[in-house]
Amino acid sequence: MHRLAVILILCVASGVAVGGDGGLTMTGRVVNSEGEPLSNATVMVYHAGVKSGYSTFCPSCYKDCGKRATTDVGGTYILRDLNSELWFELLVVRNGYAPTFVRVSPDSSNQPLPVTFLQPRHRTSDASRIFMGRVTDEGGNPVRDAVVKSEGIEVAESSTFGEIPGLDPLAVTDERGDFEMVYAKPANRILLSVEARTYAAKFEVVAAGFERKSIALSRGATVRGRLTRDGQPVGNAEIGLVGQERGGLGNHLKIIGTPYQEMRVGTQEDGSFVIADVPTPFKWYVYPKKESVATRGAAEPKEFETSRPQQTVDVGEIELRPGHRFSGQVQLSDGKPIPEGMRIVLSAQRIWDSQTTGLDSSGHFEFLNLPSGKYSVIPSVRGYRLSKHGNEVEVLIDRDVDDFVVPLEPSLARW
Repeated sequence: MHRLAVILILCVASGVAVGGDGGLTMTGRVVNSEGEPLSNATVMVYHAGVKSGYSTFCPSCYKDCGKRATTDVGGTYILRDLNSELWFELLVVRNGYAPTFVRVSPDSSNQPLPVTFLQPRHRTSDASRIFMGRVTDEGGNPVRDAVVKSEGIEVAESSTFGEIPGLDPLAVTDERGDFEMVYAKPANRILLSVEARTYAAKFEVVAAGFERKSIALSRGATVRGRLTRDGQPVGNAEIGLVGQERGGLGNHLKIIGTPYQEMRVGTQEDGSFVIADVPTPFKWYVYPKKESVATRGAAEPKEFETSRPQQTVDVGEIELRPGHRFSGQVQLSDGKPIPEGMRIVLSAQRIWDSQTTGLDSSGHFEFLNLPSGKYSVIPSVRGYRLSKHGNEVEVLIDRDVDDFVVPLEPSLARW
């Protein structure tokens, strides 16, 4: 296997300035560890979002997403006419090196942008260690700049998920839609997630070897709705969307349920929201995120289904109404006061939504405007654990609850 001896540094470091037409210009350089410039690296705006409040578009749906620049012989790139009110996630790609993301939140000053590292890509001629694919649209046309992430690997009869040492964590498709990933040891198959702008994300299993697996992406569904209270629009709230059947991963890289992460988007001033690129066909919940509407009301999750690509689903109005109050006390078995800065989390079991609040010295807590449902109560007090087994307590909230007690005892584990 060919390996480069040096570690390359991607230096996104020059700064930003306001362009002549009012747009933001970001300038940076791509160099190696010896300060030598790297030409022909592509820097692309992949994701974006607002710096304050809730983003009203999906992360890849902003106007600036897709803008790109190529480094010159001096390793310099320039991205022009960007929205100064947004943060950006830049995708940096160069042949021979592992792609990387750089998160920046520029303003109109010349502050240096963050420095990150670009590692040389692994190479191998061992078919049992390489995984190859080609990403296309439904018509067979190549999809460039698709981001391919490793989610799991199967070695012999054992499956491992998450961050896997020795396995390339990320690849980006080239102009032919091709990508390759390498593992440090022989393996059977890997589980990948594939994401590309304007397409629905997809999971795919790819076997080791030099045969390139074809992965076809489709346009996702679009979900629309409106958040209201007493017939009036509710703007600047966050909407969540998650599969009705909680996703998971099993042995032999088996996907169980709906494996996609929660999608989030903010409401416009008129209370409307649009969630793009939703995978199909699946059943979903859509709901207002509790922390964004805690002082304004509560709403039950709405159920709906996406059945085909490019479908538009209108879930109608989601109306906020007064919810339930849940309050109580965390009690320590040794009678000591609660240390400063301790917290408690209330997590909905049906959807991916939670709230966190602090505990006072006597352990009191309170959550407001909760929709009916089952919740998990998760206390976090340094040096203590639940008196019963586990790290959470289940509670059904279908009315106001004001006397809930969470008993904790000293833990042998040291923080």
